[in-house]
Amino acid sequence: MTGHQWDGLSVTAVGEGPGVLWLHGYTMRSAVWRPLWARLPGPRHVGLDLPWHGSSRGLRPGENLATLADTVVAHARAEGVRHVVALSFGTVLATEMAARHPASFSSWTFAAPALSGMPHEPTVAQRYRELATLYAAKGAGQHMTELWMSVPPAIFAGVAERPVVRQWLSDIIDQHLWRELANGAMRQLVARRQRAEELAGLSTPPDVIVGELDLLTHRACARSLALAARSRVHVMAGCGHLALLEEPESAAALLGDVLGAGVSR
Repeated sequence: MTGHQWDGLSVTAVGEGPGVLWLHGYTMRSAVWRPLWARLPGPRHVGLDLPWHGSSRGLRPGENLATLADTVVAHARAEGVRHVVALSFGTVLATEMAARHPASFSSWTFAAPALSGMPHEPTVAQRYRELATLYAAKGAGQHMTELWMSVPPAIFAGVAERPVVRQWLSDIIDQHLWRELANGAMRQLVARRQRAEELAGLSTPPDVIVGELDLLTHRACARSLALAARSRVHVMAGCGHLALLEEPESAAALLGDVLGAGVSR
């Protein structure tokens, strides 16, 4: 396992073979992918810590989702990445990459898909407001993790039913510093409203993975991608929003098929 940077963004790479870029969900870091990487030994796995996450910098003044997408695509292509796998908030960046650079990669996989500017369920929107208020009052700390992972809303409902997974994920989120909540900095990444139709130009239809029990808005986003971008939708039975992390064995079997012959299980 090696670590390096793409213009101040922290990257972890492991393995050889065809490159797969992994984009994690909100408050996580590339370490969340290790259970999947261990079950997918064929490719070279490249995990990117998103801005404000892990060891990565935040966005610079004037930087936005589009310029971030351009930066990530340029570095990924230079390192021989052929596939992209993104989860939840990571799919917002993946969507921008695909819309701006549709021929850059051989396959795109969107798990628990989201589009910037899409409506949140009321309980989710309320949780984001509560996090901002708590951070302003007390700063970073385990109290933020406890609030973020509490149910409802159902973001972590599937994780809550799997105590070992919940503790492991809690330990990772405890390391998050919540710097993106200072001065509304996160708005730089979500200011533009994305549309599913922007992915219609991909030569290879993207694959979408969604938990059977995922939030309604993310299941609706999956249906939109299926209609607009001819996406193949794969449903993981008994899983919630973070299906790839909840059931890594099943997820690895599915991803091995999705990614194709370049990945051996």
